[in-house]
Amino acid sequence: MHSSSSDDPQKSKGERPISFWANQDLSDKAERGVEKVEEGEVLLQWLNSKKENSVIYVSFGSINKFPTSQLIEIAHAFEASTHDFIWVVRKNNDVGGSSDEDEGFMEEFEKRVKESNKGYLIRGWAPQLLILENKAIGGIVTHCGWNTTIESISFGLPMVTWPLFSEQYFHEKLVVEVLRIGVSIGVRKWRVWDEFGEVVKREDIGKAIGLVMGIGEEAKEMRSRAKALSEDSKKAILVGVSSHANLIQFIEELESLKLQRLKGGI
Repeated sequence: MHSSSSDDPQKSKGERPISFWANQDLSDKAERGVEKVEEGEVLLQWLNSKKENSVIYVSFGSINKFPTSQLIEIAHAFEASTHDFIWVVRKNNDVGGSSDEDEGFMEEFEKRVKESNKGYLIRGWAPQLLILENKAIGGIVTHCGWNTTIESISFGLPMVTWPLFSEQYFHEKLVVEVLRIGVSIGVRKWRVWDEFGEVVKREDIGKAIGLVMGIGEEAKEMRSRAKALSEDSKKAILVGVSSHANLIQFIEELESLKLQRLKGGI
């Protein structure tokens, strides 16, 4: 197959984000990722009751899983933290969800943080855009999946990076070492997606949270860099600028290939 992209270095650089917000009308975001609209509204009320940059969002994607020992360490780290949190915990019948063994502990933990109003647990899918754009969110703990990484950058949020497998370790390197808008949780051993990795201790989790959500100079500089990248991402989707131009080029390329196919060229 011959394509005009081979003659254009800009078109042949490889994978790039086409657009951070392809659809800028987010009026339905409260409905995304929740089984009932009311659930999104309750979550939004909880977030709106919190101070700016006081809540950290915790999500490890749709297929990642942890042993009970790791869930316990995460739970204790956030319960001991001075920051409120939202934690997405997969249902036990989901891929990568918690097992029946985990449920007893998690139910007790959820009861405690609900009574103290310190945490909000989401069982199943989460309306991530609704959460990340809220002013109460000050950072995110992430497995460094590409979508979540891009969304966090576009909303100007520093990250605690916790890669679990595959290319996530390269995304962590981009966030922590290149862009300098994140703190590594310290996981170094690559694993297969359906295997359990090393257990990260609550002390290490708490330290990373403190560095990202704290009031020290390092945290301030990290947030400043994240906000600057957020502004750049907004400019990138304007008509004629990089992300918008990439999308238009992609559409034109598809149209060109379709015409070639109709003419019998490929």
